[in-house]
Amino acid sequence: MERRMLTVINSNGAITEVDLDKYNKKELRIGRDGSKCDIVIADPIVSKVHGMIHLERSYLMYRDEDSSNGTFWENGGGRKLLSKRDGFVDIFDQTVLRIGNVNNPDEMVLLLYQNSDEREDWKRVSLDGQVVRIGRDPENQIVLRHPGVSKRHCMIIRKDNHTVLHDLRSANGVMVNGRAVSGNVELNDKDIIQILDYKLLYCNTCVYYHTVTSGISLRASHVNKIVGRGRKKKQILNDVSCEIRPNEFVAIIGGSGAGKTTLMNAISGFEQEFTGKVYCNNVDLVAQFQHLKNIIGFVPQQDIIYENLTLKRMLLYTAKLKMPEDTKKQEMEQRIEAVLKMVDLLEHQNTYIRKLSGGQKKRASIAVELLADPKLFFLDEPTSGLDPGTEKNLMETLSRLAKEQNKTIIMVTHTTQNLHLCDKIIFMGPGGRLCFCGNVQEAEAFYGTSNLVDIYNKIAEQPEYWQRKFGQSNQTSTFRNNVTDMHEKPIVSKRKKESALRQFGILAERYGELLWNDKQRLALLLIQPFLIALLLNIVADKNIFDIYESTKSMLFALSCSGIWIGMFDSIQEICKERVILKREYMANLKLPCYMLSKFMLQAVLGLVQSIILTFVFLNLIGKDVKGIFLSDFRLEVLLTMWLTVLASIAMGFIISAMVKSGDKAMAVAPFVLIVQLLFSGILFTLKGIGKKISYCTVSRWSVEALGSISRLNKLDLKMQADFPMLEHEAESFFKATGGHVIKVWLILLAMTIVLVAIGTVLLRNVAKDRR
Repeated sequence: MERRMLTVINSNGAITEVDLDKYNKKELRIGRDGSKCDIVIADPIVSKVHGMIHLERSYLMYRDEDSSNGTFWENGGGRKLLSKRDGFVDIFDQTVLRIGNVNNPDEMVLLLYQNSDEREDWKRVSLDGQVVRIGRDPENQIVLRHPGVSKRHCMIIRKDNHTVLHDLRSANGVMVNGRAVSGNVELNDKDIIQILDYKLLYCNTCVYYHTVTSGISLRASHVNKIVGRGRKKKQILNDVSCEIRPNEFVAIIGGSGAGKTTLMNAISGFEQEFTGKVYCNNVDLVAQFQHLKNIIGFVPQQDIIYENLTLKRMLLYTAKLKMPEDTKKQEMEQRIEAVLKMVDLLEHQNTYIRKLSGGQKKRASIAVELLADPKLFFLDEPTSGLDPGTEKNLMETLSRLAKEQNKTIIMVTHTTQNLHLCDKIIFMGPGGRLCFCGNVQEAEAFYGTSNLVDIYNKIAEQPEYWQRKFGQSNQTSTFRNNVTDMHEKPIVSKRKKESALRQFGILAERYGELLWNDKQRLALLLIQPFLIALLLNIVADKNIFDIYESTKSMLFALSCSGIWIGMFDSIQEICKERVILKREYMANLKLPCYMLSKFMLQAVLGLVQSIILTFVFLNLIGKDVKGIFLSDFRLEVLLTMWLTVLASIAMGFIISAMVKSGDKAMAVAPFVLIVQLLFSGILFTLKGIGKKISYCTVSRWSVEALGSISRLNKLDLKMQADFPMLEHEAESFFKATGGHVIKVWLILLAMTIVLVAIGTVLLRNVAKDRR
């Protein structure tokens, strides 16, 4: 059962805990005078009657009673000195009140409010004469068993009457008093240290901590979002304020266009373009997102799994990317087994994901996010497309996770059949209006109906009325005087540095396995250059590499074949996994590592394809031609074809990074190929702007290199056999010199590098994707 606990640390550093519900009263006075106060703090810093706590079933407030030393109310990293004229202010989960001189811990009393259903008392470690190490490893003095906690996360050292916290380059950082810290920071008495969702108190040369966390609370305060400009400006979230308590299973529901997904994206921290505030355990979620995101899981509507991997392999790669670098493989496998048990998929761990049912794939996506043990879990329409039985099973799984695994779960849904399994429902109306927040029974009573579908219809007809009525009926609005004038602004935390080489290795290994497991596509990609070589041989003139016209045409066809092969290899590789890419990017995936992992493996594949195409075709032709550098021109042609394929692969990546589906990518491909044909300089004589455009095409440089290697300028015209005096003008395109060929090769290589860089930059737009 949830308890509302107040932890009190007096000016001498003594800690006591007060269960606020044991008094069975709506108003509790706090002060030094035992005859007048319910909660007695025998400390000279505290006034006889210092403040008053007002309790209701679902909320709690505090008012300073014009005390001598005042009360500082801390909210999301900011701080406000209260007086009686401020009235009551909200006290949410993890709210901190400080009494006295906040700059001198010896003259200050700290009050920490927590919603807790855990019975664990504060544990204590003394700093006298020792270093206190904190981390995941059992050898630490304080062990926090969470996948996101580093093996050796940080340490606290007491020396020469100073206490210093050292962040040991941890994966997910440390916060002190709601603010991110880096490196070393000196601790003051009564400082609150936060690692993920663990709270530790430094007090009187001791560190107090809980080894079990009770869940995450979430609070939205006056959240608004406007899109468009001018006449097209539209408000899609309208002054939304709501509170979600720890371990609640919450459904956001409403009609189409009511702002359900927009609200979830805002309160999850993954989309930050809104006004207002969102607090996670009373920490500003947007400002400290980089330190909090490892306790946040987000499952979009589309599955975030690779279908050509087994379930266990998929989870193992995700664990390598998400968990700290010092996590051993055995620890990862233990976590994977635990997660698969949570979602009832343990027996399918070695099954390819493509063979799972729709409901199993949805649970597999949930398992991906559960790996990092997030305490705050978001799901966008997880029941969409599921049959009623599967939907009920999934809802029961989510409800069980919330209660048994201490997770706060928030989901968007359209269905109403199983909402009784939720602790709270949030009804959104057209225009992003909050029209109700409470449980199902309260909703039915508020709207005077036992049918939730009728509520949809009522809200759709009068959204402004129901928004206003809910605001008026919400008891909290009659008391609360929301104080937003904070003296200190939170410091926005920066992204933690990850090992680029390690990420590249993991991504390359995963992509290699994906390519290998898709045997049919891999076979098609390898058969394709063989078939093209056969077709080129069929149409090739017997005088190829002897006659100018036929050789030039065939080299052009060979170049176009290389361009097609390269683009076909890569044009769908990014867009088909865009949803997964966005989720991983928001969790610290480095886009250059992602792009290079794909390009490097595609380069190897392209080399094999180039070898097949080049050697099969040239061997079928059976002509011995002297190269520019070697006695046989085959290796030089091969290198040219490989560079052509590489540049085309990079072009394909750009297209794939720009579009959101494979169909759109393939629709763009013909246009790109036509540009390569028209501006190659082979079909037409180019002048002016056409010539300048040709400098930007792969085909122009590819044919130039092939023509130079084949000594095209020295070949006879077709009619020269009958008219020996007839000569063709040598084209500057085809200089048969080593310097010219190397120059063209370097241009193709430079084009590839530039195209890959452009594709990587374009990938940043994935963060702006909307459903």
